[in-house]
Amino acid sequence: MNDVPPEGLVSRLADRFLATDGSIRDVLATLFESDEFWADANYQTKFKTPYQYLISTARATGLSNPEDNTVRRLVGAMGQLGMPLYRCRTPNGYAQVESAWLNADAMLQRVNFARMAANINRENRPTPVALKETLGDEFSAQTLAVVEESPAGMRTALLLGSPEMMYR
Repeated sequence: MNDVPPEGLVSRLADRFLATDGSIRDVLATLFESDEFWADANYQTKFKTPYQYLISTARATGLSNPEDNTVRRLVGAMGQLGMPLYRCRTPNGYAQVESAWLNADAMLQRVNFARMAANINRENRPTPVALKETLGDEFSAQTLAVVEESPAGMRTALLLGSPEMMYR
């Protein structure tokens, strides 16, 4: 779903919540059975939070070795991206909307993280070809063209810092 859900769906979910005395199970069943939830127009339209971006980048690149301080680096990167682990200042948690995370500073931090992730494990560094195979046909023709025109040492980082990685 996206940052502005369809009003009709929100209304149906609210009605279901009230009709079932707040049964989250029933509300979620209503959500998952709705056409809006499965509509192509709502697929992969959410901008990733720093947590989601770091985890998807770590998974795509195979960053999982506890012996090379990967977890410590990921936790540090979360702080740099503005979402320090277990340190949200408000009781309602971190924002889950694009406007909270899409800005020039945050994008620079994400690109810096992408460069680090692309180079952290020199023996098993993911190649652009391997990364494209891992992520499937998610990259636009424009992104692929920019990557191909770039120096070889930057290609993996560019894929990890691409618009497609921010939303998918």
